[in-house]
Amino acid sequence: MGILAVAIKLEVLREKARVATREALRQCPAIPEHFRENLTLGVLFDDEARVFELYVARERPGDALVLTRVTANSKTGELSPVEVYPERWSTESTD
Repeated sequence: MGILAVAIKLEVLREKARVATREALRQCPAIPEHFRENLTLGVLFDDEARVFELYVARERPGDALVLTRVTANSKTGELSPVEVYPERWSTESTD
């Protein structure tokens, strides 16, 4: 009899990603207030991976400013290291 792999609930993975992202951001310069007002934690589905991106939404989705990215395995719950892009908020104009 084979082992049935059950996917971990998205809400659980989202919370793990949120906590890991918050911890990673503690090592970086603060995100400016005008960005914090419009932050969104989005998720992309890629086979067993759930890719969580913290981004600033823009008028067109393709123009979103991704600030962090972390991937979670939906079967094991394991997270990849959080990718943080502080240069994107420290050099971006305030438009």
